[in-house]
Amino acid sequence: MSTRRTVTYLVLAAALVAFGIWAANRISQLDEATQATNPLFRWEYLFKRERTPDELWAATREHLELTVVPVVLGTILAAGLSALILRFSWLRSAVFTFAGVLYTIPSIALFAILVTYNSNWTAAVIALTSYTLLILTRNFVAGIDAVPDAALDAADGLGMSRIQRLRKVELPLAMPVILTGIRVATVTVVGLVGISAVIQLGGLATYIFDGYNRNYSTLIVLGTVATVVLAVALDLVIRGFEWVATPWARRRVTR
Repeated sequence: MSTRRTVTYLVLAAALVAFGIWAANRISQLDEATQATNPLFRWEYLFKRERTPDELWAATREHLELTVVPVVLGTILAAGLSALILRFSWLRSAVFTFAGVLYTIPSIALFAILVTYNSNWTAAVIALTSYTLLILTRNFVAGIDAVPDAALDAADGLGMSRIQRLRKVELPLAMPVILTGIRVATVTVVGLVGISAVIQLGGLATYIFDGYNRNYSTLIVLGTVATVVLAVALDLVIRGFEWVATPWARRRVTR
């Protein structure tokens, strides 16, 4: 690690510590009986209201579940569809067109249709999963297609079977592109989860809708910021996994 980067990290750490001390001091002075003068966000609602932590955690957990489950299911389905495309190239256009049609269906309309025949939770998972298929399938196929011919020839020269070549050569080399697709799909679903509020779900977005209905900007700001923070956090987690899982790509960038 270079000296400049070390100094940068130390400065950032010192700034975070200073901000933490300042924020803790300000929070200790808050009083729910005396509302803050800032009308946009009432900090007392977040730090002094007893029910807020439990409610915020419940909404965050629901948002996480409605994000992770569809992305995992979408990844499994996309892997299967990609395998069919790579085995039967004439299916490529049909699969991409089908996934594209699903992606263009308005989310509110799709939730409304699915909830007629399923529970709220099942309807949300099906709808959100369908929105991941286009992104994930395209990235799966693009990643495999981008594997250099030289690597494939070398694998064939070593006597690898088709499955061995896929597992030991193609998938590892395609992993950065595949993980990028998963990352984009995850962030997309985080935003779409909020629309499920129309079927009594919504996760953190329930704060936004509730704040709008009550004309209470604190809830709108809280729901918006919490959703953005969750999206950024999941993005960083996947980026971190990619950094660990693809050390060869990291070395290539360093060079």
